[in-house]
Amino acid sequence: MVLKRSLLAASVAATLFTAGAAHATNGYFADGYGVKSMGMGGGGVALPNDSAMIIATNPAGITETGNQVNFDVSWFSPKRGYSFVNGNGTTGSADSGSNNFYIPELSGSYALNDTSSIGIAIYGNGGMNSDYAGDANSYLGVLGMPGTGPYGTGVAGVNLKQMFIAPTYAHKFMDGKLSVGASVLFARQTIQVKGLSGFDNSMYSVNPGSVTSNNVSSSTGWGGKIGILYHATDAISLAGSYQTKMSMSKFNAYSGLFAEGGKFDIPSTWTVGGAFKVAPTWTLTADFQRINYTGVKAISNPSTAYLMSGNPNEKLGGSNGAGFGWGNVNVVKLGAQWQMTPALQLRVGFNHGTNPIKSTDVLFNTLAPGVVKNHYTAGFTYAFDQHQELSGAFMYAPTVSVSGPNAIAAAYGQTQTDTIHMKQYEATVGYAYKF
Repeated sequence: MVLKRSLLAASVAATLFTAGAAHATNGYFADGYGVKSMGMGGGGVALPNDSAMIIATNPAGITETGNQVNFDVSWFSPKRGYSFVNGNGTTGSADSGSNNFYIPELSGSYALNDTSSIGIAIYGNGGMNSDYAGDANSYLGVLGMPGTGPYGTGVAGVNLKQMFIAPTYAHKFMDGKLSVGASVLFARQTIQVKGLSGFDNSMYSVNPGSVTSNNVSSSTGWGGKIGILYHATDAISLAGSYQTKMSMSKFNAYSGLFAEGGKFDIPSTWTVGGAFKVAPTWTLTADFQRINYTGVKAISNPSTAYLMSGNPNEKLGGSNGAGFGWGNVNVVKLGAQWQMTPALQLRVGFNHGTNPIKSTDVLFNTLAPGVVKNHYTAGFTYAFDQHQELSGAFMYAPTVSVSGPNAIAAAYGQTQTDTIHMKQYEATVGYAYKF
């Protein structure tokens, strides 16, 4: 019965996710999944913390979550934009609209017996989002003629959403000291891009007409995640997980924009970490995560360097086409949890991720300025009784800016420096019911 309820709720959540997904980000991956993890810097690969959403971080953890369902809703507010100054002293700037997003997550777990558990989680990514109105003073000068908006063609932006459905099985070994789990991952992603008509021609793209301002395009794909959780002592737990690269079907409406004719695969990622009970009421966590953006050409290939190379294969949409120039991201996540009373837990956390965007790729990343590095978090859980609890988390990521030369403007005899910037706020509330 619990599993049936979880599956029904999962289908509802999947529908909700198709309407919008975005989160506090390391690159464009969420910095954490589940309200309890989000209060501890997004970490906890070795701390299931009595939450079925551990599936999204480490599927082995559901051997310790029993029978429950979890539902979280986040308000996410990224503040992002760009500015420029050229050799004539002309300046301009613009901030993106669409600053408020509401994102649900859902998970459930069920213990089949003392050693085996099953579960499911629904969650998402979506940090590649912008919406520029096209003000007169915000033109980046890439086409060598007057214009408005970042690329001279008025309103511009991108909206990428990714949803994951993760049915999961986990099993205990060694009298419960070791747990191993695996999830089958199904992903659906959608994207819409606007404002790139200046690049929608044979000079820049192998497939003009499939670069910009088309309808929302979707793609799907499959992958997997495995995880282990080992209780080395009563006070120390160690864990690791690995998610495969997910080969996604093509964004057909944008086959002239993304490399390999519209391929936008989801990178592989791995995480290792530990949880340490340093006192009867205190637990500390430390995680290290690697997100392998360089495994996806549409994300990692250089942008303007390829566009200006003259190599047909390096045009937008080409077999080795221009991308966003993102590098791999390394993330350190630190968290602390205090059992203040039998009913109340308090949490704090810190998340530091490397910046994936180089100065040479600032121009194209006005569409996706995922440059934040540090995330400061806090959270709580209050148990009303043995069945119900309410949790909350808050995150703040201060402003980070990256500046670089505008290579395309230089091709038209201009000297210009562009700067992108972003900061983020997020607040999450979660409810859990335990059977």
